[in-house]
Amino acid sequence: MQKTPEQRIMELEAEVKLLEKQKALLERQAYIADKKAIFFDMMIDFGGKRISN
Repeated sequence: MQKTPEQRIMELEAEVKLLEKQKALLERQAYIADKKAIFFDMMIDFGGKRISN
């Protein structure tokens, strides 16, 4: 049975909402990962300076 255009639009709108939520989650995870990488780089630099002194 074929879906009506209204049903298809509702399905697509639901899919867009889901994708927007997934995008927001992935952006947050990327932000956190970036901050962790910066922190660990700082720790490595600090450790290297302590060893060389």
